[in-house]
Order: sequence, then C-alpha cells, then structure tokens
Amino acid sequence: MGYADEGITIKYLGKEYDVTKFKKFHPGGSNTLTAFKGLDITKQFIETEHSPAAYSLLKEYDVKEETEEDLVDWSKSLYKQVGQLGKNYHSWVLNPVDKKARLFDSDLLEQLTITQWYVVPIFWVPIILGLTYSAHLQIGRVAENEGTYVLNLLGSFLFGFFLWPLFEYAAHRWIFHLKPPDDWPFLISLHFGLHGLHHKVPFDERRLLFPPAPAAVIAFIVYCVYSVIFPAWAVPAIGAGSLTGYVMYDLIHYYLHYGSPKEGTYFYFMKRYHNQHHFVHHNQGFGISNNFWDKIFSTGLTLKKLKFNMKW
Repeated sequence: MGYADEGITIKYLGKEYDVTKFKKFHPGGSNTLTAFKGLDITKQFIETEHSPAAYSLLKEYDVKEETEEDLVDWSKSLYKQVGQLGKNYHSWVLNPVDKKARLFDSDLLEQLTITQWYVVPIFWVPIILGLTYSAHLQIGRVAENEGTYVLNLLGSFLFGFFLWPLFEYAAHRWIFHLKPPDDWPFLISLHFGLHGLHHKVPFDERRLLFPPAPAAVIAFIVYCVYSVIFPAWAVPAIGAGSLTGYVMYDLIHYYLHYGSPKEGTYFYFMKRYHNQHHFVHHNQGFGISNNFWDKIFSTGLTLKKLKFNMKW
C-alpha cells in the first residue's frame, strides 16, 4: 500500500489526531508520519522541539474538535477581517492552518486571486515569445553584424534571466516579509493579500502561484523601470529573460509544495529548505528557486543531516 492510500491517526497528550491530509506536506516526509501511525507521539514530538507553527497546525487535526480560530470568521471573506487584527496579525499569520481561504466577497475579484499551475505558462509563454520577437527586430536594427546581433540578443536575455533570482529574493525578503504597522489596516490587508495568505494557508493549491492579473500589473511596472534604466533595444530581451525566470520560479514553487522529489536531487534539497522557511525559520531561506542570494546576504538555512530519506 502506498503512502497516498494510508490513513494516519496519532495520539498526543491524550488526544487523537487524524493527520492523513498533512502527510503529503509534512516537512519530515510522509514516511515519518507513517512510522508513528496509531502511536502516542507525545515524547517524540516534544523531544524533536517542533516549532510554534507545528503546535498550531496540530490543532487542525483534532478528531474530536472542529478547531476554528476566534480572531477571524473563516466562513466569510478574509481581506477586510485581517486588517482589523492589528497587533495580533503578525503572530496569527505565521501560524498555518489546513483550510481553503476566501479573500473577497465578489466572485469576480476572488477568481482573480486564485490560479491553477498550468495557467501560468499558458498566459506568460506567448508574452515571452512576443517580447523575444520584438527584441529580434530592435536588436537587428542596431546590430552592426550577425555576431553583434547574437551577442546582444543572447546577452540581454541571459542578463534578464539571472536578474530574476535577485528580484525574487529582494521581493520576498524586503516586501513580502515586511511587517506592516499594527495601526494600518490597509497595509495589513495588502500584506495578507500579497504573501501573508500563503503562509497562513500553505496547503491551498489554488494560492501557490501568482495569478496572472496581479502578476501582470507587477510585470508592467517592472518593465517600465527597465525602460528607464536600460537601452531601448535591450529592454524586450531583458524583459523576456526575467519573465522566463519568473515562470520557472512559480512552477518550481508549486512543485516544492506538491511534488515528491527524490532524495539527493536539487529539488529534494529545496523542498526541505522551503519547508524550513514556512514552518520554522520565517526570517531566513527567502530563496525559492535557488538559495544563491541567501548565501550572499547571510540568510541561508543549514539543513540537518538525516538518518533516513524523506518521502512525500
């Protein structure tokens, strides 16, 4: 019988918990939870020094109680509610729950905030191709010879591509993890909509990627900045490179949450790395597609060596 077929109940401090839904996402792997199926994990849970997020999440799986947080009404849209949390927002948003979340009352607005993974490449790849063709035309007009053309086109594209990881790191660390003021409901709600929601409901597969509508607004702003900074002939190629990096990042992020990478692979390492960011070290491990800039800015995570292979 495979992991996906097994129901898992455990006991902790005399209570019974059904963690079947969580086994796919457990940072320690499905096989870790399966090993404790039907057992009392109190001693092991305490000795492992689980994070506050783990204790909070465990309440979600109490088989005798339907745990709802008192601070918000999960049966209603959350965008306006979270703005009223004030000083309670920061600790609340970092304690994950296994729920589906609704942001807006409006069905139209709500649909603009969720997306399936395949929508991202379907939406962005044609735009990338269009920018690449535009780059071909513009660089073709200014290039003195074929060698210069290839160098300018390829160089500009690769520059944009490798610029993306820095943008990914900077946005994640200095914008998405910026703590909004307690007395600014608008900024609290904005932070929640941009990134806090993902930390609160990390298992909601509809909210793992940036929906095209808000992503397009951000992309347009970045493209305008590129137009001011870089030569006009280079902007389309740099934009195409950055968008390619973005699409790869978004798909990697989805895979790190829902994929099952094999032990010893790059994505196995990054899945463990990203899990640590979500559930333990919220102020470290900001890189998602890679951890290069974490190393540069000393925000990297050191993963423990394990005596067993994790499986998800």
